[in-house]
Amino acid sequence: MSLDVAWTLVDARFRSAERLNGAANSSNDEGPGLAGAIDIVAGDHLPLVPRQTFKASLAVAVEARTTLALDLVATSGATARGNENGGHAADGVFYLGPGRSPGYAVVNFGATMQTTPALTLFARIANVLDRQYASAAQLGPTGFDAAGRFVSQPFPADAQGRYALRNSTFYAPGAPRLFSLGLRYAFD
Repeated sequence: MSLDVAWTLVDARFRSAERLNGAANSSNDEGPGLAGAIDIVAGDHLPLVPRQTFKASLAVAVEARTTLALDLVATSGATARGNENGGHAADGVFYLGPGRSPGYAVVNFGATMQTTPALTLFARIANVLDRQYASAAQLGPTGFDAAGRFVSQPFPADAQGRYALRNSTFYAPGAPRLFSLGLRYAFD
């Protein structure tokens, strides 16, 4: 039997001040729904980098040539790309979504059987519980309102003739349940 446990803490921060495109960020300098910029300061967290990751793995030999393994991968949420200043706040009208991806945990299962000294059969189920999760997030314009209805031009033009856009937090989906079967052959 073997047990592996690892916890990682990442404190990834900007080291200098910067001015970035913040068109989809509610704290931009142009106002609601308009393309503006955001200011980041030294010390703001880098987007898309989870602060904490936890991994645990348990492998058990059930007989001389067969091993079963179970592992867990858990990660904290991360700031979305476009929310580098951490100042985004949804208002339900111009800005939808939290500006970050939520944390998640995934359980995986595997089995190996060595049939000969050179041949090993393996099976793996990734994301055993078929958990839906997001691996990243980004702020951007959307044609949909909070109820999921398409609205091509939701707001009238302002005094300068600019049309405000509705923006949302978009998510990169994590991998669904996956079944793998295979074999490994070691050539001498």
